Amino acid sequence: MPHGNAIRALEYDVVLATRNRPEALALSVPLLLAQTRAPKRLIVIDSSDAHGTVATVVRRAAAGWAGDLIIRRSPPGLPTQRNHGLRLAGSPIVFFLDDDSLLYPDAAEEILAIYEKDTNGRITGVCAAEATAPPDSANLGAGYAMSPAHRREARLRRMRNGVERRLTGLKPAMHLGRRLNARHGVPDWLAERNAVVVEYMTGFRMTFRMDAIRAGGFDEALAGYALDEDVDASFTAARSGLVVGAQKARIYHHRCPGGRGDDFVRGRMEVLNRAYVLLKHATGAAGSPALAVSVWKRQAAFMTLKLVALAPRVVTRSGRARFAGAWSGRRQALRLWSAGPGDRAAIMAGADPPRPGSTVSAVAGA
Repeated sequence: MPHGNAIRALEYDVVLATRNRPEALALSVPLLLAQTRAPKRLIVIDSSDAHGTVATVVRRAAAGWAGDLIIRRSPPGLPTQRNHGLRLAGSPIVFFLDDDSLLYPDAAEEILAIYEKDTNGRITGVCAAEATAPPDSANLGAGYAMSPAHRREARLRRMRNGVERRLTGLKPAMHLGRRLNARHGVPDWLAERNAVVVEYMTGFRMTFRMDAIRAGGFDEALAGYALDEDVDASFTAARSGLVVGAQKARIYHHRCPGGRGDDFVRGRMEVLNRAYVLLKHATGAAGSPALAVSVWKRQAAFMTLKLVALAPRVVTRSGRARFAGAWSGRRQALRLWSAGPGDRAAIMAGADPPRPGSTVSAVAGA
């Protein structure tokens, strides 16, 4: 309690964007509503083929809950759906989680404690810490089984992230995130609350102060599955304050089985979306020409490394499509670098379509 005054309790809303995954919602929604500090509103933005099924699952999971439940149908696209939910939210804090994010019982309470301690509003985004196992209260027997491939991917991702945090040059977004956060002072109490400054938040565990995210929202130039929309939103929040991680707030990403769409599009997004987000924030109001050059040098190296990493996979049809997408993304990224800010969204919209014969699978996420 600073200066002997009681810390003001903050209300929060949760926005869940979902598509064709009612089995994930059956797992995640009960954990959300059973938090030691429950949300004021749960806003579910659904782009499923069978919207009625999703609505029924959510209402059943929320039965007996005293808060406001809002379920809306939306066109598909993660930024589009999240913006729809953002317009319906009204609390000072808003959580943007994936439909397969499984919160530990006190995760929301730990996150809110950071915002409430920050009485000067210097912290604009707080993320939970990724857990390696689901919470004991998760009823996994009633839901889908996480695939072995996704388990391996999660383990590899944690190992890769550990290396990348030590070698920032491997990931230009980390370089930019650190530069953006460095403009803000770090509160001396942050470590006492078991929180650390983070470069950006991943999409299954993002929370924001409403006034930091509402103006910029989620960039709909990042269409469809919208890889890196979470990085973009984190950098938007970093314009006005720090982005931090609450280490005692734990969340498990129980990744729903399924693919992420066309391999050509995926390969292109992995290169092009990152370039778009980096240039947007390195040259925007929070950036500078020198910062843009510094970031772009790292992005150019990243694009080359990405193509090298994908090259051995061209022996398969899927691998060839993904490599071709990454090559296309690099070509479009070079156009972004030479274009003005007003032209970049048009370049994103005009990116190469998937090539005939590339592999297509059902999109797992919104």
